[in-house]
Amino acid sequence: MPASDHGDAQRSGPDRRGDQDDHDHAAVAQRLMESAIRTFGDKGYQSASVSEIAREAGTTADAVYARWSDKRELFDAAFREAAERRMLLLIKNAPEAATSKLAMLGDNLLTTHRDNTRDLWIEACAHAMRDEGWRPMLTTALDVEASELSEIVEEAKAAGDIDHDLSTTAIVFMCQSLGLGSHLVARSLADNGSEPDADGWSRFVGRLIRGLAPRA
Repeated sequence: MPASDHGDAQRSGPDRRGDQDDHDHAAVAQRLMESAIRTFGDKGYQSASVSEIAREAGTTADAVYARWSDKRELFDAAFREAAERRMLLLIKNAPEAATSKLAMLGDNLLTTHRDNTRDLWIEACAHAMRDEGWRPMLTTALDVEASELSEIVEEAKAAGDIDHDLSTTAIVFMCQSLGLGSHLVARSLADNGSEPDADGWSRFVGRLIRGLAPRA
């Protein structure tokens, strides 16, 4: 092998190992995050333990503490991740009209299947009521979400699909209340068959949104 080729081979070995190490590190972090979202959402902040989160992620508590200083910091990180995923549901950049976006969001509210992200949001609300020091994090996340929703509503108003006389703040408050409350109620009713079917719910949401249109 020529000297230059040999030198390249020598240099590529550590780089490849470094890439693999980075990949393994990221994979462990991702497993821990998924486990944290699932466990905190299922058991709540108080009952969930770092060792349990690590065990379900296939690693040890040391791997958690190598990334987050304590359970509180891990919970904060898990909630931020859940908030980012929740924001994706707003489909702000989708090509649909603003009212179509609101309808799609409404359709998505009816889900009784296991949704770890929404479970964690419910726990975050409960935790904020118990711990005033943590409440600002929830408030900030809700404010960011409200801002995104407000843009969608204002877009619909500009297109003439929502009455300008209706309060954007009130519409956003309704959307956020439904977003959290519907999941809590749907999960509670999941086993008794009282929740509406998807088609009936979609028609209702469509009628509700059309009711926001300017009066003729």
